[in-house]
Amino acid sequence: MSKPRKNLCDWSKKELRERFAELTQIVAEPRFVCVKCGRAAACKAILCKPKTLLTASG
Repeated sequence: MSKPRKNLCDWSKKELRERFAELTQIVAEPRFVCVKCGRAAACKAILCKPKTLLTASG
């Protein structure tokens, strides 16, 4: 059984550096932002308190 995926919000500075390639994929074209820490991601499942970002078209 694999362990659950850790939220981006919980990544340490060290993890951000070590997993930079994965991070760039997660934050490419962000659609959600965490209202707890301000991190953004393309998928809301990786954030602990996600909120949809507004788009330029509305």
